[in-house]
Amino acid sequence: MQKTLFICTILSIVLSAGNCKKPSTPDPGTPASTYQPTTTGSEWNYTTTGTTASGPVNTSFKLTATSKDSVSNGKTFRVFTNSAGANEYYVKVGNDYSRISSLASLTNAVELLYLKENLNAGASWSEVKSVLITGAPVAIDVNMIYTVERGKFDTTINGTDFKDCIRIRVTPTVTFPTIDENNITYLFAKNVGMIGNKVRLRVNSLAVNVNTETKLGAFVIK
Repeated sequence: MQKTLFICTILSIVLSAGNCKKPSTPDPGTPASTYQPTTTGSEWNYTTTGTTASGPVNTSFKLTATSKDSVSNGKTFRVFTNSAGANEYYVKVGNDYSRISSLASLTNAVELLYLKENLNAGASWSEVKSVLITGAPVAIDVNMIYTVERGKFDTTINGTDFKDCIRIRVTPTVTFPTIDENNITYLFAKNVGMIGNKVRLRVNSLAVNVNTETKLGAFVIK
């Protein structure tokens, strides 16, 4: 049971979501360049489709930026509501973007440095996260390796233009169990945020077989 919870934890860490509509013009208070807008009332609608070992997946959720802040580790995070679960927390410090997620299978919140906007393609960074799984006697270390797969390119999706996009590959590694197949990527667009996420994760020893894609649908940047 704990092994299954551990894999679910890894998935929860790396998973964060159609036709898109163009964002509204940012107000003067919005930073000139950001890969995660935090202006109050901004919202992003995501749909996740695909398959897991237990069957098909077809779910939707909405992130909404609130007017509230929360301080953690000396940084001030903007609070986001998530229609599918607990609040999320986002902050930009210099060129670095971090988020905190409180996950159902964890007894501790996890802060992730998920994006560095100033790195070129091929550059990478890593961080080790100690996670406490509900019911587990000790914490388990997960080494998160992030690589810029492609940087600062423009793309058009369903008629909507996205500028200066960055694709990040995430590789979680653990001492046990063996991860047999791992292909996880995020796509971020400047002044929009995450516009896509693909997860291919297979762990034969635990009968885990995930193949999902999350896409941004309607969104509004205030």
